[in-house]
Amino acid sequence: MTAAGEALVLVLPNGARFPVVDYMTIGRADEATVRIDDRTVSRTHARIDWSPEGPMIADAGSRFGTLISGQKLEGPRRLLAGQEIRLGNVVVRVEGVGRPAGPAPASAPYAPGLPGPPMGPGGFPPQVDEQAPSHATMVVPVGATQLGMRAPALPSGDGTLRPRLRSGWALKRLEDESGQAERYVLRDLVSGTFRRLDAVDAKLVPLLDGRRTVNELLVEAANVGGPSGGGRLARLIADFGERGMLDGIEPTPQETTSPSVLGRAFKRRDRTIDGLPEYFQTAYGHWGRALFSPLSVTFVVLLSFAGLFVFSYLVGARYGTPLVVAHRLVLGGAVFIAGRFLLVCFHELAHGLALAHYGRRAGPSGFRLLFIFPYAFVDSSEAYFETRAHRIWISLAGPLSDFTMAALFSIACAVAPRGNVRDVFFQLAFAGYVGAFFNLNPFLDRDGYQILVEWRREPGLKQRARQQLRQRLTGRVTGEQTSPVLMRYATAGLVWSAVGAGFIAVLSIRYYDELSRLAPHGVVLGGFIAFFVILLSPIFVALVVPLFQRARYGSLEVNRVVQ
Repeated sequence: MTAAGEALVLVLPNGARFPVVDYMTIGRADEATVRIDDRTVSRTHARIDWSPEGPMIADAGSRFGTLISGQKLEGPRRLLAGQEIRLGNVVVRVEGVGRPAGPAPASAPYAPGLPGPPMGPGGFPPQVDEQAPSHATMVVPVGATQLGMRAPALPSGDGTLRPRLRSGWALKRLEDESGQAERYVLRDLVSGTFRRLDAVDAKLVPLLDGRRTVNELLVEAANVGGPSGGGRLARLIADFGERGMLDGIEPTPQETTSPSVLGRAFKRRDRTIDGLPEYFQTAYGHWGRALFSPLSVTFVVLLSFAGLFVFSYLVGARYGTPLVVAHRLVLGGAVFIAGRFLLVCFHELAHGLALAHYGRRAGPSGFRLLFIFPYAFVDSSEAYFETRAHRIWISLAGPLSDFTMAALFSIACAVAPRGNVRDVFFQLAFAGYVGAFFNLNPFLDRDGYQILVEWRREPGLKQRARQQLRQRLTGRVTGEQTSPVLMRYATAGLVWSAVGAGFIAVLSIRYYDELSRLAPHGVVLGGFIAFFVILLSPIFVALVVPLFQRARYGSLEVNRVVQ
């Protein structure tokens, strides 16, 4: 029986030991926290999560099931020392180490490629399998400082400043992708925010343990990062201080201003539903897993392409009119808004299931109200800790859901008899394609942009591309060489916006007369103009403003002003 508060380790048949830390997955997949190379073990066989009672283990929908001390695991069960976990033909022992337990060993952060873990009083270094995945996580749980398992608090007794990261953070190394530079993600477990780091910055993080003075840190930073190490360290300390991640330093207060009437009207209002993250895990185990089989994915992709052809036929044959049901604009608009909300729920459900598929848990999830329009949201930040390919698929799951649902409604509209039912199906299909286009727009910080960033391996792509395009259009001369990747992104974004504007132009030509019979000409014209403004505003900002500056001031004058 496990003593209260006792930490646990998993002991594999080959003797490898894994501390029970934070959220863990056990399976055959390369991305599993505890990887077991056995054909009877599923890719994601079991999961370990934390509850107020301690670590809980649950089967992750494995093929052969999970047994705990001979009993089949039907639901989450408390993990205790002395138990045996049978996964297929593999038996994993659970042992206690007689030290305080928490979501991770408090003074034993570890990640391959980083300096050895600093040893605090009562701490112990985790033993990690040499074949463990390269993206192991380094965790210091919330409250570790209060447990007395870290170095002395900041500042030390002699008055010398010894910067130390407060407890409550996790550092994960992302996979080495085709020789690309190593990248890390630092997560603040208190605020839930993330910060991306390169390999040098990641090696500097464990140095902030409260044991070294600033001068000693600068020497260590120079050894780790070369001549730029000191500057890197200073930026890290400043950034951590602003975020409130240094012991003894309060976060920098953010200036707040009273919002205007318009700002209050468009203020985002969120309502979190506590049980949604657990529902995604349960739904994936019961039925969602089937959606991620190669056959299901192939079917979804083919259905999405077929739906585009069917919807084009519907528009050409006038099977329906946007925002019109039973010859009424108000009713059609209500159906469109309700349909968008329904499709957004499916969109976010797809993200949640994709996270569960890769052994990750969704963050705070719920419903959102922006002005009068309802939405749903799922925090998929855990995707940052997955491989690049998995991050792309998690982002792609939402738009694929939009295209799939829109295709189903398009086919239903095509076969439905003329009448109100056909009108409703047309509005739902239209709402699906509007949502898909919106979410794939590379100019917006949505799924399409995230997919593009991961695919091109270009963090900060949007800001850098816009800046470079602006420099080219205004004629500014800089020492930085123009990047073809950034220029291609800026051009693709403009083309995407132009295609969207062309789509609205086709709809306006096709349906203007019919809509004008149901509403005043001014209302119809104003609606189409509003759509044009929304879609063309990125083009205006990216092209028209810089060209206007160049025409007014000239390239040399603009360059002189900048200098």
